[in-house]
Amino acid sequence: MILLLALVLKEGRDRIEQVVYFDKWGILWSVAAGLSVGTAEMLSFCVSGMGVPATQSIPILIGGSVMFGSVLGTTILSEKMTFRGWFGVCLLVVGIGLVATDPGGAMGE
Repeated sequence: MILLLALVLKEGRDRIEQVVYFDKWGILWSVAAGLSVGTAEMLSFCVSGMGVPATQSIPILIGGSVMFGSVLGTTILSEKMTFRGWFGVCLLVVGIGLVATDPGGAMGE
């Protein structure tokens, strides 16, 4: 928002559409992305408030959002992912599983 405000002040309100291209779909997807990130953050606060250690809750939420974004991009947005991309997502899921099932314990024991 600060960058956009600086551009408006520098270029003038009438010329901003020539400097920064935007349309209603871009704005819609930007708002949807912001709402999704905000929801994930609030969910992480709720989960951490239930007593789940942050070392387990944060990787699950972040990794889950990457996995969800990959599936969403390929199914709804018709994006293509290579074998390496899907292999990375699979490694991420395995890592999340290892972190989620870690019994934890006190440091220094």
